[in-house]
Amino acid sequence: MSARINICLVLFVCAISFAYAQAYTGAAARNTWNVAGMFSVHYLLPVQEDDYEEDGTLVLNINPQVLWFPIDGFGTGVAADFYYLTGNFKHMAIGIGPRVAYYLKRPGILSQLMPYAGCSFQFLKSEMDPGSTETGWNLKLGLGISPIFGDHVAIPVEIGYMAHHLSSDYGVESYSYTSSCIYLECGIGAFLW
Repeated sequence: MSARINICLVLFVCAISFAYAQAYTGAAARNTWNVAGMFSVHYLLPVQEDDYEEDGTLVLNINPQVLWFPIDGFGTGVAADFYYLTGNFKHMAIGIGPRVAYYLKRPGILSQLMPYAGCSFQFLKSEMDPGSTETGWNLKLGLGISPIFGDHVAIPVEIGYMAHHLSSDYGVESYSYTSSCIYLECGIGAFLW
């Protein structure tokens, strides 16, 4: 019985700290900042189709971002992207570009979780084995939550749609392609004021 009481007490303290952080801080308020580092790791399954075969691939994606809030709830800033893929070949891409996000600041449970919608557009430069270079763009549209712990620390989680386009011009071997996927990223960040 005492274990249940302890669990309820811990949950109550966590809920109160969420409410306190939102009620007495300037998270996503006018003239504040949000700094976050998002990341994801996933494994692409092996492919075997007719004469084409490809081993499984490990993908690492790191996405630091900074937002400034000119008005309550609406942030604008910059996001960078580091993408590393290894398998039959190595592929590394680096991108940077603008990001906007809107945080829903309403009383109650929504203010404790800090739900948001965000969009990033990045210009990419990519290198593949054996040294070929590609350029292009990356677009992310996502929805997430960013609950606040203590006064400033946030744990953002975002799910969304990502499309990217890469092209290369090597004379006879020039090519271009666009691909898309659903992504899930999580990270750690801070609201600063």
